[in-house]
Amino acid sequence: MIMKTLGRVNVSTPGTPVPLSTNPAATASKLFVQVIPGLTGKTYLGSATMTKATLGGVARILWPNSGGGFSENFCLESQDGTNSIRLKDYAVDADVAGEGLLVTYWTE
Repeated sequence: MIMKTLGRVNVSTPGTPVPLSTNPAATASKLFVQVIPGLTGKTYLGSATMTKATLGGVARILWPNSGGGFSENFCLESQDGTNSIRLKDYAVDADVAGEGLLVTYWTE
């Protein structure tokens, strides 16, 4: 597998999900997101059309780590190990403008 990083995916306007990719060909076999130490608001991973206010399309809420301790994370893997996770189908949202998640993915 080859590890690829998107780095920090920030949300400029809370309530407006930021897709992990706009490229329909961008796929992965494994997706990993992590809270960034020092940030203050909750972050969300979900579908590209999620609505954090109602939690519609939200797959995971990650709590902030303002103190620099353990950082919550979430991992999604394709069941058959192939690159079947389409990055454009997933997005990040946040409660605080300018905050987001650290995103890494793996391809075969």
